[in-house]
Amino acid sequence: MIYKGSRYGRTEVIAPENAEGSTPRVLEIREIPKTNGIFEHIVSEGERLDHLAQRFYNDAKKYWLILDANRDELNPFRLLKPGRRIKIPQNRIV
Repeated sequence: MIYKGSRYGRTEVIAPENAEGSTPRVLEIREIPKTNGIFEHIVSEGERLDHLAQRFYNDAKKYWLILDANRDELNPFRLLKPGRRIKIPQNRIV
């Protein structure tokens, strides 16, 4: 179940046939919208995405906004390398 306001809220549910001939229901690949960062943040030692989301959006579960804005690095551990500049986008409701 996809809850209201989920980043997957506009993603279609599809049922492609697999190798066994069954058709499981799955989500289509979510398109990551182009996101312009409002400002840049320099990562400090020990920072985590959920902590940054809590600080900037007052909601730790919105860490994915930061990931979406920094599409050049999909690995969150490399994204949070100390000294790296990352984009912090505007809070948005999906």
